[in-house]
Amino acid sequence: MSDLSSLDADQRGCDSGSPPDAVLQAFSAKGTPTRLEGGQGQSYRAGEIVLKPAVDDAETNWIAGFYLSVANDGFRLPAPVRGGNGRFVVGGWQAWRYADGEHVEGGWDEKVDLCVRFHRAIAGVPRPDYFDRRDRNPWVVADRVTWDELAIEHHPRIAPIVDRLRSCLRPVAAPNQLIHGDFGGNVLFDDGLAPAIIDLSPYWRPAAFALGVLIADAIVWEGADVSLIEAGTVYDNFVQHLARAELRRIIEIDTIYRMYGWEMLDEIEAHLPLIGHICDLC
Repeated sequence: MSDLSSLDADQRGCDSGSPPDAVLQAFSAKGTPTRLEGGQGQSYRAGEIVLKPAVDDAETNWIAGFYLSVANDGFRLPAPVRGGNGRFVVGGWQAWRYADGEHVEGGWDEKVDLCVRFHRAIAGVPRPDYFDRRDRNPWVVADRVTWDELAIEHHPRIAPIVDRLRSCLRPVAAPNQLIHGDFGGNVLFDDGLAPAIIDLSPYWRPAAFALGVLIADAIVWEGADVSLIEAGTVYDNFVQHLARAELRRIIEIDTIYRMYGWEMLDEIEAHLPLIGHICDLC
C-alpha cells in the first residue's frame, strides 16, 4: 500500500494567495486581481489575464505548448501568456488570456459532441514525457488506482463502494491517448463564439473514459437523467468506461480526504444511485 501522508506542503493544495505585483508586471496583467470561482479558489483575473499557481512547471510548459499546437475544430482554447522573460512560469505562477463565456448547465448533446470531437482532434498527440515524473496529487493517485497501476488502503466508508464497482469491471481494449479528464465543468459558452475548452486536466486514458467522466458528473452533480448514458454508445463497451469514471470520482473523494484533510466523505451519498444503475447495466 502507498503512504499518502508523505506529501509536502506544496502538494497539499495550500492557498498561495493573490499573485504578487512582480508576477502581475511580468505578465503585463492590468488592474487589481479578482479571485475567480472554481479552480480550487486559486485563480485570479487581472484585466484580460487569468493567473493561477503553476504547481508543476513541466506540466504548465507542456500544456501551454499543447494549446498553441492544436488546430481548433469548432472550439476555442485559451492562449497561454509568456512572461517578460519569455517563460510560461514566473515566480510559481502561470497566465492565460481570459476566455469569454460562462458555464451552462444542461445542453448535454452539445457537450457530448464537443467532447468526442475534441478528443478526436487530439488523438495523435504523443504521450507527454513529464507524465512519468508528475506530482502525486490526489487526482493523479486516484487515476492510477482506478486503472490498477497503484494500490492504496481505502477509507472504511469508501472501501465497500470501491469493491462494488470493481466487481463490475471487465477488461477494455480501447487505446490510450491524451484526454481532458475533467471536461464537463470546463466548457464555456458565449453567443456568437465557439465553445471554449479550458483548464486541461491531462491524463493518458481512452477517449471513452473522458466521456464517461463527463456523463457521470452530469448525472451526479447536475441532475441529468440516466438516459444520458445512451449518448456514450458512440464508443464500444462504454459502460465499462463509465464504471471506471465513477470509480475514479469515488477514489478521488478518498484521496482528497487523506491527502488534504478536506471533509468530503459525505459526498459519496450523491453517487450511490448512479453506482447502482451502473452495476445493473454491467
